[in-house]
Amino acid sequence: MEVLVIELIKDAIQQLEKANIAEATVDSWLLSEEILNVKKQNYYMNMGITVNEELAAKYKEAVNKRAEHIPLQHIIGYQQFLDYKILVNENVLIPRPETELLVEKVTDFIGNNEMKVLDMCTGSGCIAIAVDKMCDKASVVGADISKDALEVAVKNNALNHANVEFTKSDMFSNIEGKYDVIVSNPPYIPTKDVVELEQEVKEHDPLLALDGSDDGLKFYRIISKNAVEYLREKGMLFLEIGYDQGKTVPDLLKNNGFTNIKVFKDLSGLDRMVVAGKE
Repeated sequence: MEVLVIELIKDAIQQLEKANIAEATVDSWLLSEEILNVKKQNYYMNMGITVNEELAAKYKEAVNKRAEHIPLQHIIGYQQFLDYKILVNENVLIPRPETELLVEKVTDFIGNNEMKVLDMCTGSGCIAIAVDKMCDKASVVGADISKDALEVAVKNNALNHANVEFTKSDMFSNIEGKYDVIVSNPPYIPTKDVVELEQEVKEHDPLLALDGSDDGLKFYRIISKNAVEYLREKGMLFLEIGYDQGKTVPDLLKNNGFTNIKVFKDLSGLDRMVVAGKE
């Protein structure tokens, strides 16, 4: 027996709206594209399109999961990040659009030059992989304390035919050599604020990738104190920050000898990146 796709979509939208999913319509169609192989634009060219009961059941199962506030990316298994497909699960932070802007800053600086790059707190490896793919002459290392996260990063490295070297390290404890660029999107949410995050984030992203301790600055303190030692002369540090950390993080960097410190905003006009240099 065949099932009309439009009926599945309508039911999904209603179910997700009832569950207070903000992007109910968008998510319903994205699940349709992923599971039923029916894109919204193609549907309007064939509004009577149907799928078999097996596919319909898979679609309904996915919608049920989304209604439980399981992230869409965990249901389909990946997140698109720039031009790259990044596998995600409960062990890694789902890449955000703001982080794409951080990658753009890094790759603009590197250009076509031969540079060594360290991605600290690499997680899924999205930053390291994007930099490796976009900068042919860059040599990229990704470091993370989480063995489970690194397993995902290694899979993403292979999936995207990148050449990143990944290493398990508690911040700089297992890092050797010096780098032209250090980039990081560390945990920066104050502990007390984690419980206020949306359900999809606080219940499904790893706490290890979110919690920046009492004031959210724990990892910036570590980076500010230690990064100079691992940067070459004229090396640059690129950091993603929380929207309210546009003064505190630069102050930490200044107090630890960094210069030419600049804060950049995201597309929403919020402070989101800090770039600093080593003389």
